Amino acid sequence: MDSKWLNFLLSQLRLVNYENEYETMRLLFDKPLSCKLVCKSAQDLLESLKRNENYEFLLKDKQTRVREAANLRKEGNDCMAEKEKPNKVLEACRLYTDAIFTAIGVDNMELSLGYANRALALQCFGYYQQAYDDCECALEIGYPKKLYPKIICRQAYCALQLNNAELLTKHLSSLESMHLNENFRRQEQELRANLWKLQNQTEKTNGNVELILKNRDSQEIVNTFSEIGRYMRAKRLIKQNELIFSERATALAPIGSAIQLCNHCAKTSFIPIPCQHCRGRVVYCSLACLKAHKNIHLHECSAYQMQLFAHVGIAHLALRIILDNGLLTILDLLRNKQTTKAIWTSLTEGGDVWSNPTAAYSESLRMVSHLKKMALEDVKVFAAVSHLIVVYLSRYTSFFDLLSSNHRFNCNWELIVAALILKHIGQSIVNGHVCTVIRPKIFENYSLTEYHLLNEDLWEKPWHLRRGYLHRFAYIDDVATLNLPYTSICNHSCLPLFQPKFSGRIISAYAMRDIKESEEITNCYTQHSRVERRQTRQEILKKSYHFICKCGECMRQEGDDDVNQFHQYRCDNEKCRHVFVPQTPLKWWQRKTSNDLQNINVLCAVCGSRQMFKWFYDYQKLLTSLNSPLTRLRLYQLYQNLDEYLLAFNSCKAFMASKAVQEIFKFLNDGSLNEEDYKNLTRMIKYSLEYETYTSGSSCISYICEMTYLWDIIALGKWKYEHKDMNSIFNESLIVLGDEMFLIFSNYYKDFLVKS
Repeated sequence: MDSKWLNFLLSQLRLVNYENEYETMRLLFDKPLSCKLVCKSAQDLLESLKRNENYEFLLKDKQTRVREAANLRKEGNDCMAEKEKPNKVLEACRLYTDAIFTAIGVDNMELSLGYANRALALQCFGYYQQAYDDCECALEIGYPKKLYPKIICRQAYCALQLNNAELLTKHLSSLESMHLNENFRRQEQELRANLWKLQNQTEKTNGNVELILKNRDSQEIVNTFSEIGRYMRAKRLIKQNELIFSERATALAPIGSAIQLCNHCAKTSFIPIPCQHCRGRVVYCSLACLKAHKNIHLHECSAYQMQLFAHVGIAHLALRIILDNGLLTILDLLRNKQTTKAIWTSLTEGGDVWSNPTAAYSESLRMVSHLKKMALEDVKVFAAVSHLIVVYLSRYTSFFDLLSSNHRFNCNWELIVAALILKHIGQSIVNGHVCTVIRPKIFENYSLTEYHLLNEDLWEKPWHLRRGYLHRFAYIDDVATLNLPYTSICNHSCLPLFQPKFSGRIISAYAMRDIKESEEITNCYTQHSRVERRQTRQEILKKSYHFICKCGECMRQEGDDDVNQFHQYRCDNEKCRHVFVPQTPLKWWQRKTSNDLQNINVLCAVCGSRQMFKWFYDYQKLLTSLNSPLTRLRLYQLYQNLDEYLLAFNSCKAFMASKAVQEIFKFLNDGSLNEEDYKNLTRMIKYSLEYETYTSGSSCISYICEMTYLWDIIALGKWKYEHKDMNSIFNESLIVLGDEMFLIFSNYYKDFLVKS
């Protein structure tokens, strides 16, 4: 955030005591001169961001970009000359995708050709819905009319593969009015011959998803009308691994780059359709999602062009709460409010809109905020950001025109929206949920864009990985923050009762153990009591959530015994050799740089001597040259000797095992590993899995990440297993995978493990 702008605005915001969001924002709106000055300052900042981004874009001239897009498309065409090879088809898809992103905002003809060519490649590989959408994009952008028969035939074929008789009939009807050559006429006849197969088929509905989302039969909400507020408890016995509830996020905001997930449904396994107007900085998984998100992106597109959301942090989610089925949906409830103050009163605690039991936006309004407990300087910064976003909305969008045209009284909507953004910032800080998912790591950097469904090294066919490539999905990433009013009712406990599954913007909560009738259903807001000490947990909760935890884990007399059992060391001082648990830092090996690691100061709790950890540094050094079989043998021997220093199930040993497996698996697919490698790798993986089971359970994504390595070894025939054990792992562990990721893992299991 620009420090000059921020300092000026903070100087104008003379906030002495925080009362509420409305009164705070009034300080920036009520005084005409001050209001004019701060608005001018915000406008100058926005214009500066816009100029900078335009300058960056114009560093490469139009002709150069058009030429690059055409060359990428030509490379894709060369790959399609070998379309009998699946990897060549996917390589073409990737190159066409790069061509699309290169042509955005430069040349519509080149852009339409990129979509049309990618449609053919996607069709050849078997991504029929995505190919159909690409055809639609090509036609909408300006695909040459003389080539319409080609693209309409392509759409008709995809409609056939999708079992969509209605669409197939529509496209065959379009072909009837076109002049077709012999080739296209033959294709039309073949498609028409297949139409009868689809005539009586009915379209599948997705009603079961809505039923699951509405199912609340196992829990109830209790309002204590005290400082504790509302909480959730079980109405009946809930069995371990049973689905407790599901909820669709009312809003989401990407973490980091917005091109790594669909901005409407939050899928992370998809083939991108980028927005043409903000230079591809927002993408969607389908045309359906693009159109569903249109009324939201309409008010954000200019902000993405100037990269505004890279500067405002959690305020982006606050804005999305307002835009995504938010303020515009309750205007009817506000139609009789004649003043700005009356509108605000209705939106705050006790107000008629705030209390409305049926309005979805009211659920968000009722969420807890801790702005009153925050430092005044932090509140002022959030107020400044709220004001900046309102100036953006006023200057670059029609949002306030929509509000004014749907309300008959003259109200200060800018003040109301600024106060609401500030309110939702306060709520999101304590209630925003991070969407954490498994994502693959692509080691080959030969693409402008990274979309794993288009990586030619990974796939045999759609959603079916090649043998030995599941370990590429051993990585965890935070992709979005979600607004989840129902889930937010769950209070914190340092030992959570449910494991979340994120599938797009839908969260599903699965019981980690049996939950008794009338027992409170709790969530864990930070690291739980088996992986982090009480003092550290309390510090995090106090700083971020402004409360002192008094859950059962924090109040038990045993204190940190649960976590300490995984951090037992034998002193490396030969005169001591006692077993001890480090006081601080507990997870010393997580230091980010080599310099940090060299400066570790861990003392034996018995003799007080500083631990040299020679075994750790030797191990780290070996990790840098694992291409040598001899180096790998030395590493395996050192790992076996770790029991001399690391006792029981040790967190550091699990880290070292996991790190070694990650590095050695980089050589898995080039054939350089031998039987000794596989034997030692299996031992390391099994240790990591047992550690995850003891600390977090087998139904968590960290366990699944470690499991990918073992599944690859099994798929390659390098380790035998009991089928009943594998079936149990499959049924219990994978329940927390999102739908697309579950499909990938399930297919891999059926393709290579069941047959092993």
